[in-house]
Amino acid sequence: MRTLLLMAGISFVLGGCASTAPQTAWGKAGVSRVDYGAEVGMCTGLAAMQNSGSTGVNTAGGISGSNGAGNTNTPGASGASSANRAASGGTPSAASEPAPAGGNYAGMASTDFAQRAATQQRAQEMAKQRARADTLKSCLTARGYQEFALTAEQRTHLAKLKKGGDEYHEYLYLLGTDAKVVTTQSHTPAK
Repeated sequence: MRTLLLMAGISFVLGGCASTAPQTAWGKAGVSRVDYGAEVGMCTGLAAMQNSGSTGVNTAGGISGSNGAGNTNTPGASGASSANRAASGGTPSAASEPAPAGGNYAGMASTDFAQRAATQQRAQEMAKQRARADTLKSCLTARGYQEFALTAEQRTHLAKLKKGGDEYHEYLYLLGTDAKVVTTQSHTPAK
């Protein structure tokens, strides 16, 4: 279980890039393999549990926003009920309104509504990824780790290794514990 957590943690930390080899890695000069695995695993676990806290409620232009009442394409009962509520002092809410009508089928959401829903979902997913990355970064930084850029030669060597394999992780561990590599390739100056 510990090895699985270590491998998952290292993969999460270093495998976030879209390319075949990561552009950056995290290291701490002279850290033991056990401490490295425990700290990276703990920070990875904290990051995996992190949520952005944003639910998308009241997001302008999104389906959770308050602009749903004006998007109905058919002035049927829902338009009348909105007008009646507004005349009686009540305010229409997006949650009480049915999905905007449009297209060939009654009750179907318009393409604009569907596009806004998809955009809102992507924004929420990106916020969660950002929150996880921020949590991971702050956790590792608090434990004395530094993010450092991999050189083109190091990325090329990593690309030749099986991603997630023992040799891959061993190479990253060796780079991350080498004081010279961490110091000279670091994004932030050593403390």
